Amino acid sequence: MEKPLLIHRLQEYHQWRHHIAAAVQEMARFSLSLELLPSGTLLRMESLAQEILDDQLKISFYGEFARGKSELINALFFHDYGARLLPSGPGQTTMCPVEIRATSGQAAHMELLPIRSRSLRGSVEQLKRSRELWTVLPLDSDTAQAAAMAQLTETLCVGLSEARRWGLCPPLDGAKPEQSQCPSCGDGKVRIPRWRYALLRLDHSVLQAGLVILDTPGLNALGSEGDLGLELARDADAVIFVLGADTGVTQSDLEIWEQALGRSPLLNQLVVLNKIDTLWDELKPEAEIDAMVEQQRQVVAQRLNLRPDQIVAVSAQKGLVGRIRKDETLLHRSGLEGLERAIAEVLLPGKRKAIEENTGRLLRRVLVDQQVLLDEQIQNLRTEMESMRRLQAQTGEQLPRLLERQRKLLESFARDRSSFLRKQQEFLELSRTWLLESLAMDGLDGLIEEARAELLAAWTTVGIYDRFTRFFAETIAQFDQALERANRLSAMMLEAYQGLEQQYLLPRLDTVPYALLPRRAELLSLADSYERFGKRLEIAAKPQGVVVRKAFLSLAAQIRRFVEATRRDLTSWVDEALELMNRQLVLYAEQSDEKLRALESIVESSVNIQPRIEALMGKEQVLQRQAQELQALRDRLQNLFRWTEEDSQGFHTLRLSS
Repeated sequence: MEKPLLIHRLQEYHQWRHHIAAAVQEMARFSLSLELLPSGTLLRMESLAQEILDDQLKISFYGEFARGKSELINALFFHDYGARLLPSGPGQTTMCPVEIRATSGQAAHMELLPIRSRSLRGSVEQLKRSRELWTVLPLDSDTAQAAAMAQLTETLCVGLSEARRWGLCPPLDGAKPEQSQCPSCGDGKVRIPRWRYALLRLDHSVLQAGLVILDTPGLNALGSEGDLGLELARDADAVIFVLGADTGVTQSDLEIWEQALGRSPLLNQLVVLNKIDTLWDELKPEAEIDAMVEQQRQVVAQRLNLRPDQIVAVSAQKGLVGRIRKDETLLHRSGLEGLERAIAEVLLPGKRKAIEENTGRLLRRVLVDQQVLLDEQIQNLRTEMESMRRLQAQTGEQLPRLLERQRKLLESFARDRSSFLRKQQEFLELSRTWLLESLAMDGLDGLIEEARAELLAAWTTVGIYDRFTRFFAETIAQFDQALERANRLSAMMLEAYQGLEQQYLLPRLDTVPYALLPRRAELLSLADSYERFGKRLEIAAKPQGVVVRKAFLSLAAQIRRFVEATRRDLTSWVDEALELMNRQLVLYAEQSDEKLRALESIVESSVNIQPRIEALMGKEQVLQRQAQELQALRDRLQNLFRWTEEDSQGFHTLRLSS
């Protein structure tokens, strides 16, 4: 059998990322040789190239208990093992979220986080750094692997009060707290998962290509940590929502979709109708069975308000068997190949587009800045050459007056430059204090603590929803104040530079803080993704204090990272803007000083005019060659990124952004 389409596309995506990273590295090396850009921009290109190389595609499989998510993962990615990797089937369902990623040079192993870690403060992502909490199991043999996988299905019997202290097993009815959603073990005990989270590291080609797989146990699994499952889904690049053909869209399926997944504009999503083999009937014609499957797809599409082509019907179990036994007929009937095409054509392009947009934005800016600066230098050389040629036609009596004028110009420039440098120190001080006051971490921590306390006191969906809305409104207000201050500081820097620009004909620069606008859009999108958090709690784990606290702590950590990154962006923007201005002042000073020395030499001997003209012509040739190399690099990037004419319009306008 040929390599599956999905595996092929994932490996293609891996190679494409390396091509994009190589292009960024090439631009960084070339820019370093030109010495035109601020060092911060060069560092940003180097960092971006490494981020692209390290980038991972996270796909989360989400849905209710016993929908066949683990079997779907086995069939899509790990059929080459010739057997099931993840436990699947009656009595062998995974009871905790499983994250599957590459080994990173280590031997294959599994790491397990005990369920008691729910009593600890901090998210799972934060607890990954506390290695002493995790149990590590080697996967160095078939026996060891089987034993490790069996751990994923393990449960514990604990007292009801202990389970609830960990935020598990809420009451079936608030009026009867002694009743629980968790199965009883007798003697006032209930059954809960043994592990909270599993991290499975394997040496597999698909994982080495940058794929990370998240298998969630489902919201209705006994004692499941539903809010954790939703958090994993939100953090993924793509979500595959799994339904069962034997159950159709249940009420809980519909609630999850409407209140969590279906309304999130940030996620690339597919809906999979699994277990279509339950509709197969040897006493019915295959065409009739296909019609039943199609009818199921139509019903699912109608209930989830999707197009029918957004619903993929499969049998993961039959697809896995077909792959392992190399049974093309069974594989085709299972629909697995159609799902692979959907993932390859829907989910992968979305991730690729995000990298293209982020990388293209930086590279276009770098191209524009350097192209304009090269054009300015070439124009300055041509102006000076024309001046030298006019000097050849002038009498020697005019040369001393030109020399004196150039000396006075340099003296005036030195004074104005010193004044600008003093203002620059003021701008730097403002950027470290006044500019960042609106995004002060102390103030943010105060907002977080106040919101956390009020959320713990809120026991209704409306109360939780209102507090989350107010928290985001307060955070966005701080962000808008920072944006307003950034625009004011931008105007001050530009005003200081424009005086020099007009008097000494320096290149025109723009210091608008462009990076803050997409940052604000990201914050609004994050607020939208948490908009219906109160309703999610009713589904996921009931409004218990420990669940609210952990969910809000996860959000608070996201907001803190976001604000810290924005503060870094603002500081970098000011540094880069001032560095680029200083670069123009240095270039002007060097060129003016060189012109002064040339005039002094010409005054001493008018025969030096022609050698000076020839030297300037040589410099122009160097700059022209650099401009041609930049154009060639731009053409290669335009082909690689498939930039449109609209994308390329800015190549003839200087724009300094951050």
